[in-house]
Amino acid sequence: MDRRHFVKTAVLVPLIAGGAPIAWAGIGAAEGVAEPAPWSSHGELGARYELTLRRVLEGQSPAYSEEFLLADVRPEAVRRFTEYSGDTSGRYIGGLATAARVYGKPFAGLDGLVEKVIALQKPDGYFGSTFHYDKPTDQDLALLWGNGRLLVGLLEYFRLKPAAPVLAACRRLGDWLVRTGPMMLSTEIREAFGAQHFASSYICWMQQTEGLANLYAATKDERYRKLAEQVAAVIERRPGDHVHGYLTSLRGVMDLYKATGDAKFLSQCESAWDDVAASKDALITGGVPEGWSPNNHRTEGCGEADWVRLSLALWKATGKRKYLEMGERAVFNELAFNQFATGDFGHRLFSETGLPGNGAVRAWWCCTLHGLRAFPDIHESVFRATKEGLWYDLPMDARIETGALSAVAESSLGENGTVKITIASAASGLNSIFIRKPVWAAATDIHVAGNARQYPAGDGYMGIEKAWAAGDGIEVKYGMSLRSFAGGEGRVAYFYGPWLLGAAAADNAAYFNELTADNRLERGRESALAAEKQPKRPFTVPIAATVARCIPAEYPDQPETVVLRAVAEQTGMGTTGWELRFLGKRES
Repeated sequence: MDRRHFVKTAVLVPLIAGGAPIAWAGIGAAEGVAEPAPWSSHGELGARYELTLRRVLEGQSPAYSEEFLLADVRPEAVRRFTEYSGDTSGRYIGGLATAARVYGKPFAGLDGLVEKVIALQKPDGYFGSTFHYDKPTDQDLALLWGNGRLLVGLLEYFRLKPAAPVLAACRRLGDWLVRTGPMMLSTEIREAFGAQHFASSYICWMQQTEGLANLYAATKDERYRKLAEQVAAVIERRPGDHVHGYLTSLRGVMDLYKATGDAKFLSQCESAWDDVAASKDALITGGVPEGWSPNNHRTEGCGEADWVRLSLALWKATGKRKYLEMGERAVFNELAFNQFATGDFGHRLFSETGLPGNGAVRAWWCCTLHGLRAFPDIHESVFRATKEGLWYDLPMDARIETGALSAVAESSLGENGTVKITIASAASGLNSIFIRKPVWAAATDIHVAGNARQYPAGDGYMGIEKAWAAGDGIEVKYGMSLRSFAGGEGRVAYFYGPWLLGAAAADNAAYFNELTADNRLERGRESALAAEKQPKRPFTVPIAATVARCIPAEYPDQPETVVLRAVAEQTGMGTTGWELRFLGKRES
């Protein structure tokens, strides 16, 4: 059996269409940009964000103390991966800065950390140990990677608090990249650091697109734009190479598109996305592996977060629903499954038919922080505002604030299939709100109090026009049911609404034994799990829990039952094994 039968998505679920000290206390938001009021949610998306946020701010094993974070810019070999100079510290700074900007909640100590980080910048402009210009090694590529992540983190902090010393540090780092560019763009270096180097391969240079594009956007210095374009031109998806590095590079190209408006960069990202989505590296969960084939044996939270963010960025840029649907599937399934009960993100091994319980890794050095950084992007993709009105694109909890309409969505989708949208403020006169009917919902039943005109708005959306007032509500009920998809070799995968279902070893001890993959489910005899049998633990999706009749491979004359539940529930459980692709037989 080949791994492609597990990872190939298309066969299972078609995608439908140095300076003076900084005056930190005096730094405010960018001129003309309103700071959002603090916001929290009782819905699942908000709960998942808060879980990871608490882990980053308060968690142990390890704790993200100031000294712990500064170790990779000093550098000091007191923890793992400090050779990736600025990687962990940059992700921490960027993740919290963006969260503060989007959710309206500042974080104590962030200003002081940034001040101490930029004070450690080398005279040449980079951070970390000595860079070898004469003949770079893996250590130098690792330094390049970390400096790229730190540049992005500092620029995200600058977007929150535009302090001149921070931008000056970013410029010095950008100038160093410009100096290093000719050597790193050479064919000799590209060939020397192939996929066999993996996390210290050429992706460490390719991912500089993100920092350079955003530095150009902040400064309009043409040198940074030119270098970013030169790097974009050498991005390639090499067999066996690091997925996170490649997808981060593409996200940088998307930022370059936003900064320049040049459609060739958007086209580059669309073509690259299509290539991944059509490949055997597209996972049934909506995610991607840590390494491209043939090195596709486990997942990685960083790559999952990148795939979500790239898909949502392409959706915003093009309006093509395939990007929204892929991002949605990855958020509900792969990203959720990847989140540990601690709030960490990390790695999981996968087999031809599922995800074993062994081999799970909390990758605190990168994935936990990159996972945190994904939540603001998801939050900002739930709603969007256009001149036509507000559009509710993802059935999740979030808020949006505009001059015409402000609204808050609270989701109980996993409990009863419902989302409630409440108007927080509204301008006078008629305004429209548009509700999307996802491909996984048979219908969307919309209830609005008072006089409102409902009308089809095209592309699966229903418009609701009304003279809204604060406190008005919309209740959306999504019609969902169990769906099964053929997965090749007589196997079947189950979805309920947006959720991929699987059999968890923690709930089905008898199902898992030597011949687990040969157990057979009797299709057509599935039923909902009774309410009294639902577990009392966080992140359950009771609406999707299903009981299936099973013929055990080891004793087929004694049929049993197996509980199928949303793989997203893994976050609320101890790490356990899952089966996702089942041998099935349709009952006559």
